[in-house]
Amino acid sequence: MTRALIITITAIITLYVFLAGSVSAHPAWGIVVDRNNQIYFSDLETIWKIDAQGKLTVFRAGVSGRHIHELTMDEGGNLYGADYTYEPETQRYINAIWKMTPAGGFTYILAPTNSLPKGMSIWRDRDGNMYSVEQNNHLKRETLLLRRTPSGNVSVLAGSSYGHADGKGSQAKFSSIVGMAFGPDGSLYLADSSSVRKVTMDGTVTTLAGDLDVRSPNRNPVEGAIAWGSLMGLAVNAQGDMYVADYRNRRVLKVTSGGAISTVAQAEQSWTPTGVAVAGNGDLYILEFGFAPPSTNTPRVRKLPSDGRSIVLATVGENGNGSIGESSSGGGSERSVESKPSMPYVLLGVGVSVFALTLVIWRAHRRMSNQPH
Repeated sequence: MTRALIITITAIITLYVFLAGSVSAHPAWGIVVDRNNQIYFSDLETIWKIDAQGKLTVFRAGVSGRHIHELTMDEGGNLYGADYTYEPETQRYINAIWKMTPAGGFTYILAPTNSLPKGMSIWRDRDGNMYSVEQNNHLKRETLLLRRTPSGNVSVLAGSSYGHADGKGSQAKFSSIVGMAFGPDGSLYLADSSSVRKVTMDGTVTTLAGDLDVRSPNRNPVEGAIAWGSLMGLAVNAQGDMYVADYRNRRVLKVTSGGAISTVAQAEQSWTPTGVAVAGNGDLYILEFGFAPPSTNTPRVRKLPSDGRSIVLATVGENGNGSIGESSSGGGSERSVESKPSMPYVLLGVGVSVFALTLVIWRAHRRMSNQPH
């Protein structure tokens, strides 16, 4: 019975992983807003757009297995994203970097390749320099912030061995960087594990707020939370104040340029923030994912205007349909938009589990049949 029990447990774990972990293990945190208050966000595979009138449409259709975690936008309203795909048949990781105009025109900055050039990313300053993070969250040997010039020269702007230390260049240490954003001063702001940090263009690293996870009265309430960081997406407003999504603690934090910390939004039990964006008028937009019934694997966008109201702008359901909602208290009209179903992942998990459980029953029946009567 011991082997049968092991197989049963394996089946249950498999079902749990496919149902609860297929998206929650690495949700998207990409959300941006342009000057016309049009919002773009990723549900991991599909890029959605909410226009200024509140209409939700698919801006870039999803492809199964292709992940788009982050988004960024230039001053002209052009959207940038990075594709990350694993090919099981070749066991290769395929990367690509693309640009989409506001009208939907698509071009590759880096065509799909299994050999990503060092330092290539969607993050670039006004001089065309790109910034990327090189890290291994499993080995935890080093974390580097790289700068790549338009001519292709790559250097380490800051970072060294894995850890946490302020300083300049190699004197600084990072741990697990997730979110990145440029501030109005031209500096880079990073969500590094449970800290918010600033990196100036000469490589000086300063921690603006640390141990934010420890400060929470509800530590780690999200089951299956990612192992490589509490903080995810972040944004910086025109005053230099930072907003960061605290994934594990279901909240959005504000860190002022002076270091004052406050909670500006708290999500209800089945939701948790992953990304944030700030509009020019100061409105805050929050990308959230649902990881508990009835909103499992569901992304939504919430708006927090300066008057403090909470407005749900759009929700994308498990069946790939999008709906428009006026506020979190209900009452909004709804319109559906076709996307990509996520049910194949569920069906695959169920199939594997049924097979394992069938094997348990067959083995038990065979054992009973072989026993002497």
